Amino acid sequence: MLQRIQTLLLAVVAIAMLAVTALPIWEKSSATLNEKVTLTSFALEHCKGTTCISSENTIIIVILALISTCIAAFSITQYKKRMLQMTLGLANSITIAIILGYTFYQVLKVGTPIFEPQNPGSYGTGFFAAVLAMLCNMIANRFIRRDEMLVKSADRMR
Repeated sequence: MLQRIQTLLLAVVAIAMLAVTALPIWEKSSATLNEKVTLTSFALEHCKGTTCISSENTIIIVILALISTCIAAFSITQYKKRMLQMTLGLANSITIAIILGYTFYQVLKVGTPIFEPQNPGSYGTGFFAAVLAMLCNMIANRFIRRDEMLVKSADRMR
């Protein structure tokens, strides 16, 4: 049934992971040096003034976010197979955790030391969308598990 709460939560996961691909994840700027570092799902760019000095490819974030979106969308359609839905939810949690881990690596090991290491920068809406997707996926898995337990208990009573 598509009107269940876990369907809405999985839709939020899909939308949030699409938002990760479109919105900035992290940025740090310096007013005195006129420098800026921005992490998006496509690249980590270091710009001084209006020219970009360096750019590191982070296309893995886009690929994993699109995979996560596809997993969530496919999981919505598998409402009759709850065990498959739980497995897809686990795979989606792992995918989102890899995205968050790679983001932390890019921020802490690559982005922060570029200039002013004492300035940590600020996380953008793309990062918070990934965190929202992880939370919604975990809650959806809990509701799917609750449905499976309810069905099993009803089978025992027959």
